[in-house]
Amino acid sequence: MFDYTVCMKFLSDGRLPPGRHAVSGPGDLCGRFLTALCPALLRGARVLWLDGGNSFNAYGAGYASRALGAGARDALSRVELARPFNLHQLETMVKVKVPERWRGEPVIVADPLPLFYDPDVPAAAARRVWERVQEGMDALPAAWVVLLPERRAPDDRLGWDENFIRLADGFTRFHGTNASDDRADAPGRGRGLEAFPPGSP
Repeated sequence: MFDYTVCMKFLSDGRLPPGRHAVSGPGDLCGRFLTALCPALLRGARVLWLDGGNSFNAYGAGYASRALGAGARDALSRVELARPFNLHQLETMVKVKVPERWRGEPVIVADPLPLFYDPDVPAAAARRVWERVQEGMDALPAAWVVLLPERRAPDDRLGWDENFIRLADGFTRFHGTNASDDRADAPGRGRGLEAFPPGSP
């Protein structure tokens, strides 16, 4: 289960059990999550990062690295970044490119759903590709972390994120920029990580 403790441990040391782990949060979730992951990256963890929403915040990670006493590029050097520009490229990455390059590190799929909300792709066709992407995740025994910033879906694609969350091995809602302050009982409570068991909405 991707609960609070497991998520905090991942952000600290980069270790996560295999499975599909869903993380939701505000619109800048991907940048916040990358910043929070910097301590693990600076300890030597590596990740593959598929930037579906074109939201990879290298500057934020550089600032976070410097705040932790490292060079601006130290954390980023441990992130292998790929940018799919459409849903078919994401499918190819998940089913072909990631398995070719994977060496046991977690795979972050950041903000993939906008690729599937493309109005030029019929909803039924986009849905089939989204299902094949999930099949690709299931076929590789990696720790998949899917970042799902909260956004309005097109009317014919409502609920795709909720369905993915229901089928995930665990779900965490991420709010804060500083993982050490993210407990609900911390100062400024109401931000933070909230963990839910598999199948929770």
